[in-house]
Amino acid sequence: MKRIAILLVLLVGLATTSAARSQQPDTPSKSKASAQADSVTFKPSPELQKSLEDLARAVQTLAQRIASDPQIKAAAVNVASGLVTTTQQVVAEESVAIQQALKTAADKISAAQSIPPEHPKNP
Repeated sequence: MKRIAILLVLLVGLATTSAARSQQPDTPSKSKASAQADSVTFKPSPELQKSLEDLARAVQTLAQRIASDPQIKAAAVNVASGLVTTTQQVVAEESVAIQQALKTAADKISAAQSIPPEHPKNP
């Protein structure tokens, strides 16, 4: 049971780390920087940055432990296969809704692309 808890902590840690990385701004090129001069930039506080680094180290240590311990590795494979099975079931059950959502999104994109952009008239 402890190993399952460790795996869950690993999964939550990975999700948190990837979410935090996705919120960090990319360094734009010079041409992009001039075009986005009025955009808001996100700069993590030193405390947040340190916490993220600590979390990344903990996740890396845990991943190394999982890779080296055959019992934990087997438990991770079991959890992953259960997750895949559950995902397959959800997708199968919700395939009609997923297809409808994708069709709606495609229709909206198509409609947005077919509308010509308005050009201001010069007097």
